Amino acid sequence: MWELVSLWINRRLAAERTMAGFDINDDEPGGGEGGGIGGSRLSTVLPLLLGVAKAAIVMIFGLIALENIGIDITPLLAGAGIIGLAVGFGAQKLVADIVSGIFFLIDDAFRTGEYIEVEGTVGTVEKISIRSMQMRHHKGPIHTIPYGEIPKITNYSRDWVIMKLKFTVPFETDPNKVKKLFKQIGKDMQQVPEFAADLLQPFKSQGVFDFDDVGMIIRGKFMAKPGKQFTLRKEIYNRVKAAFNEAGIEFARREVRVAIPSLDNTDRLNDEDKAAIAAAASQAAQAMEKPPETK
Repeated sequence: MWELVSLWINRRLAAERTMAGFDINDDEPGGGEGGGIGGSRLSTVLPLLLGVAKAAIVMIFGLIALENIGIDITPLLAGAGIIGLAVGFGAQKLVADIVSGIFFLIDDAFRTGEYIEVEGTVGTVEKISIRSMQMRHHKGPIHTIPYGEIPKITNYSRDWVIMKLKFTVPFETDPNKVKKLFKQIGKDMQQVPEFAADLLQPFKSQGVFDFDDVGMIIRGKFMAKPGKQFTLRKEIYNRVKAAFNEAGIEFARREVRVAIPSLDNTDRLNDEDKAAIAAAASQAAQAMEKPPETK
């Protein structure tokens, strides 16, 4: 029975992972930044089912063996019931974790390999048990979280993901020209099979999003399969940069201007004055780039 159950579940598990093309040991899940698509619902439940089945087999056949060698198992069953009741009262937290885990699995809130967030903790679901789950952050740390302590789960690996990108250009830039460039980039990427398979909606412009002290902020967006958005984002950045260079569009950059009222004719500046101006400009630039103090 042990061998049959193990063989059947392991074969189903291998088939599910093969059909989904899912590999939990992928070197760079989600492009190295997290957010990759996970396995199927069945591939998540089967490992847990295998553990429960093996435990049940050991208990049932262990009791049968004891009965066959002449030991009355009726007192054992009664005692086990009493002990189970006592443990249930004394381990309410454990029972709460198990019950919460059952409902999370019924609701299909997460699957093995999916990238989720639990109260600010993010990671890929690497292992589940009857009491807790283990999440591995894309930088390496692993978090073990009991089901009873999960108030809310945010799943980043279901169906599709939308990524929005921001580009800052000078105020004199024509937004319609940028819109056409973005649209052409989206069309070109759909012609590449490597990218077309992962793009659910092409890259396109959303127009002027905001203004700051440097220039206009123009935003673009695209829809992709979970985990593929980071690779597509890198390609879009490269294509936007190349398109801007070809169209003569520059990215806006911060400038520091130093006004010295006492100097009416800048052509007569000596080396000492130039050095003082450069030092003042450098100090002003550093003050602008310095992040606010945090406690």
